[in-house]
Amino acid sequence: MCKRIIEKFCLIAGPYLAVQPNQSGTIGLIGTVPPLQVTSDSRFVRIERDPFASVGLPRWMTALFLLAQLELDPGRLTAAVNALLGLAGVVLLWRGRQAIQGTTLVGPWLWTMVAWIALCGTEAAIGMLHWYEISLPDDQLRYLATMTLFCPQLSQVGSKRPNSLLWQLVVASFWLVLCVPVFQVWSAGSSGHVNPGWIWGTFLAVLILAGLLNNGPTRFAVSAICLAGAQVLMTYHYLPWATAEVTVKGALLAIGLGLVGIGLVSLGWPGRSENLRPEDRAWLDFRDSFGGFWAAKVLFRVNDSAVRFEWGLCLSWTGFFQVEIVGSHPEFRDGVREGLVTCMRKLLSDFVDEAWLDERLPRPSKQKTGLEDLEV
Repeated sequence: MCKRIIEKFCLIAGPYLAVQPNQSGTIGLIGTVPPLQVTSDSRFVRIERDPFASVGLPRWMTALFLLAQLELDPGRLTAAVNALLGLAGVVLLWRGRQAIQGTTLVGPWLWTMVAWIALCGTEAAIGMLHWYEISLPDDQLRYLATMTLFCPQLSQVGSKRPNSLLWQLVVASFWLVLCVPVFQVWSAGSSGHVNPGWIWGTFLAVLILAGLLNNGPTRFAVSAICLAGAQVLMTYHYLPWATAEVTVKGALLAIGLGLVGIGLVSLGWPGRSENLRPEDRAWLDFRDSFGGFWAAKVLFRVNDSAVRFEWGLCLSWTGFFQVEIVGSHPEFRDGVREGLVTCMRKLLSDFVDEAWLDERLPRPSKQKTGLEDLEV
């Protein structure tokens, strides 16, 4: 699909390249001239012959190669693009809010909205500041906005009742801690660059890896990879192995990855299988929504109960399966199912409400199962 989109773009815009008004109408081969500069004063000219046709490259690869060589200067154009991308992301996030109804994921959703608006708004503001020739340290603004990208995943880790609301104060405090390098520059009365050092960069790398490990093993693995990619692009300058600064092109690419990730989650891609047993559907929906950290804890508690009460079942990462035949009488099977449903409802009730559970798991009978006091 991405290849078809790029090919379509190349058919329309591929023959055009941005050049300065005082340049000639010819473009040299990439690598023999400095990278092309695209500014608000640039104009577009048509090239009648594809310079890469002689080497046999397809049009979509030519477009990617040319786009990779462009160096964008912040200005009205980049401000407008970031504003449009930000608006699209807000619309997708608002559309996807229905997926979190009945759960404790309102906090992570709000932090995602804050992080998205902060990132796109900051990049748009940088473009306008450069357009009006107002001097402000871009890297400090970018750093403050970038640190909000770590808030949604931390909020997700603290989404268990009854402390899910108070946990948001911890998330806000964590953001302030991440912003300490900027505060140090301000306290020194300097307008220089943010340079937290390699230890701080290693800490940021660990945070990126932790977020990827938490949501990577779920149905939304592609979205988790997009988020991790956006975090790497926006923190690249501060990571231990990097020396290059964050550029306008890198920030646009990070926002593009973020928009793809938001879009995939909002649209529910990839879709889940509809032919699932109630307990499998509840488990998979919980795992995909709350991530690997809480899913692992629930999995451990369910399997512990299965061994203790001899259900003959085991919960894996992809669902329930039978490990041994422990009884064939209908009353026994019904008892196992009631115990399993009671266990699941009790464990998940700290994260979701009754309506969410009723939609996925039938209510058990009133008889005692011995699992009433079970906790995660």
